[in-house]
Amino acid sequence: MALLYVTETLLYSCFSFLMGAFTLQLLPANKKPSILIRERWLYAAVAGVGLFAFVPVAILIIEISQGNDLAAIAQSVIFSFTIGKAWAFTFAVAVFFALYLFTFPVLTEKRFTIGALVFTIVLLFSIGWSSHAASLTEWSGFLSHSVHFTAVSVWTGILIVTGWFSKDHANWLAFLKWFSPVALICFGLTIASGFFMMTVIMDVNKYISSWPLNYGQALLIKHLFLLPILLFAFINSVLIKKRLQKKQEFNPKPWVKAESIVLLFIFVTTAFLGQQEPPHASADITHSPLFAYFYNGAIPPVTPVQFGWSSMSTLFSIAAVLFSALSLWSWKQKAVSITFILSMLLVFFVYMALISGLH
Repeated sequence: MALLYVTETLLYSCFSFLMGAFTLQLLPANKKPSILIRERWLYAAVAGVGLFAFVPVAILIIEISQGNDLAAIAQSVIFSFTIGKAWAFTFAVAVFFALYLFTFPVLTEKRFTIGALVFTIVLLFSIGWSSHAASLTEWSGFLSHSVHFTAVSVWTGILIVTGWFSKDHANWLAFLKWFSPVALICFGLTIASGFFMMTVIMDVNKYISSWPLNYGQALLIKHLFLLPILLFAFINSVLIKKRLQKKQEFNPKPWVKAESIVLLFIFVTTAFLGQQEPPHASADITHSPLFAYFYNGAIPPVTPVQFGWSSMSTLFSIAAVLFSALSLWSWKQKAVSITFILSMLLVFFVYMALISGLH
């Protein structure tokens, strides 16, 4: 399972890199910092998509075969199972994508960049084909997952490329002028499509009742990571804009890197979430080890579980507010690493406030 979590995280990272690189390539030079992207990195990302997307298929083949006719079972899985057919399509598109990158100058001519962006979006949608949500509905689950994945990839990809692959921070105010509304739109699409997928995959009225399970824990932690995302989004859009207007030599890149790392944490959580059985699909009510470790008292039954304020949850909530304020204070002290650590503590104390209030 650990291999799946790692490869799924790398898969999301490859998509984000491709989406960010090609999106930024379409913009005029005066609307972005100087970006250094090498073609071999694009080849590596496309190869990563084909390779990392195959890992769940390979694991399924091994589990079914159990030492029997591996070739026949592999053929059956790839051409009969949805996950196999989705990967076969993904692999075929990735091969043509690599040939396209080899043939056309996608990093210098925008018309070819658009083609590369289309290839990336097709690959994104091919991953949505085999998602949890797509398996439960005819089209709505597939579309919601694809929109969700695309919005996150655009948002995260631009942050990753500008934060880690830019040579300077020139034109940053011009960059923020268009990126801030784009990020807001992506965030809105992510929330809306994510909520719709929740309604498809589980009964949202039983969201709290799912917290003792692995699936519910992963979903809760993924949602809690939105808190530092909002914090860094506020810093990177509003506060940095004000500081750059007063002091143009200020370097905003470390703050963008910090936000991109939080988004990568969300990728890790999503990778774990994607390998867990949703509450409706499993009769197993084994509690999450993480929940069992932090929950103080007799573990409640899976259904129904309710949240109620207690002295401990109130104290943890006060601590969360304190760390939120300290995060903004550390921004004023220009301490990126301290702000990042405080934002993680914010997630932890909100988590503890919620868990300690369950009964």
